[in-house]
Amino acid sequence: MDRKSAFITTWLTCMLALAGVGVGDVPTSLSAYVSRPSLDQQDTAEISEYSAYYLDLLANGDHEAVMKARAKLVEPMKNIRGNASSAFRSTYADSLIPTLEDILDGPDVYRGVNAIQIAGFLGTDSSIRMLEQRAAASNEPNASRRLWVAIAIRESMNNGELSLRSFNAAARGLAEAAEEEDDWRVLMRQFETVSNMVKSGRSRDEGGEDLRATGRELQLRMMKGTLDRILAADDGETVHIELIQALRPNIFDVQQQYLDPELMQYRREVGLNMAPQLARVYDVILLHGDALRNDEELSDCCGLSLRLSDETLRLIEADLGSDEAPDLKPEQLWKDNDTEALREGREAWKAILTKSPYNGR
Repeated sequence: MDRKSAFITTWLTCMLALAGVGVGDVPTSLSAYVSRPSLDQQDTAEISEYSAYYLDLLANGDHEAVMKARAKLVEPMKNIRGNASSAFRSTYADSLIPTLEDILDGPDVYRGVNAIQIAGFLGTDSSIRMLEQRAAASNEPNASRRLWVAIAIRESMNNGELSLRSFNAAARGLAEAAEEEDDWRVLMRQFETVSNMVKSGRSRDEGGEDLRATGRELQLRMMKGTLDRILAADDGETVHIELIQALRPNIFDVQQQYLDPELMQYRREVGLNMAPQLARVYDVILLHGDALRNDEELSDCCGLSLRLSDETLRLIEADLGSDEAPDLKPEQLWKDNDTEALREGREAWKAILTKSPYNGR
């Protein structure tokens, strides 16, 4: 090598060193490790280096840097080459969770939401436990964060590698959080996550039957609890009245569960348990009608909730009862402000639901 070439080589080496590239550079991707059934010390070091770099961006970078960090930290769990191995998932989660927890303990909502989204993709017992601990308003005062916690828990349940114990604990924690949730948007997401359990794809050998049963149990508990809160509220307690907006999509979920051929074996259980709660939607309208009409969005939601409830009640009655459903169109009655007809409809359903098979005889 001549002197000129040697000089150029030395200069380039120095520049690369100053720029922080070369040996010890941050890996551009972890795709080579994601599917490995076991990891050696060097693999773990590479994973830790990658994690530390992007966690620092997540914790300290500007808006654009946070977006980049989130994308890079989620990327390994969306690997196109196949599902993450247990070894990788566990090692990667261990490298991320302490810093994610530190971010969530801080006041920055934007960084916190991104940390929650990342945790949802990890899908480990430790990550879902971290999320469940932040599901309730008493532990996480920010509604945006609580909303994303509910979504992240659903992501972990659908695509994670969770023990039956952690799966159940997260679901029950979310149901308990719903009992104190005053933001209907958050409550709606909590309903969605628990309802999703009813259709869990886990096999019987993996505890899927128990999980689906827990989903039905918690869905019923949450629906009853939300109706209890709405009906216990005074007319001035607008925040509780607004919770009907979380109920409306859940009523639709119940209807679809009842119609789903894959859930046919649970139809009787769902129908008998849910029918009394569906009829209580009439009670909400009759008790809070004036307050609900004062808000156009709430008024529209009430009409649709009445229709969905009545449709589902008719399906249940035609299938399990004596097909004696009252002949009325409650959504139109609500629009016409025909309170007396709605009251008569409620009394008709009350009479039906006191008979067999709804009374347990």
